[in-house]
Amino acid sequence: MLHIGHFSFDEKGDSQEERHGYFTCVVEVKTPEDAVAKFAKHILQMIKRESKLKNIARVYIEDIIRIDAVPGEPIITRLQSSEGAFPQSISYSLPAVIKNGIEAYGMPSNVNKHENDDTGHYLYSNPFITFE
Repeated sequence: MLHIGHFSFDEKGDSQEERHGYFTCVVEVKTPEDAVAKFAKHILQMIKRESKLKNIARVYIEDIIRIDAVPGEPIITRLQSSEGAFPQSISYSLPAVIKNGIEAYGMPSNVNKHENDDTGHYLYSNPFITFE
């Protein structure tokens, strides 16, 4: 069965400022306990060898989702809402994943928008859907 683990973490930035973040792991195993064990082993290995993860201090399990069969229709596996405007952050798709048959895709309107405007504010990506 497919297991999706949603995790949050505390870290220290390069100047020792407090930061936090989230990541998701996926594995196919029989039980949630097997998934937790594999996730723990993988996270520990990644923190030791990947520079993007070097400052992580604590990792928290938000939830583990078991999927018996890949759904034919989309499902949302995680929803979180935070107070305030979207903060400046760095996001990586498939960090350190080099496997055949696993790819990340970005929409052209959301790519290469990593510069600041004249006011020093981050330029947001173009919305996929707008409800206003």
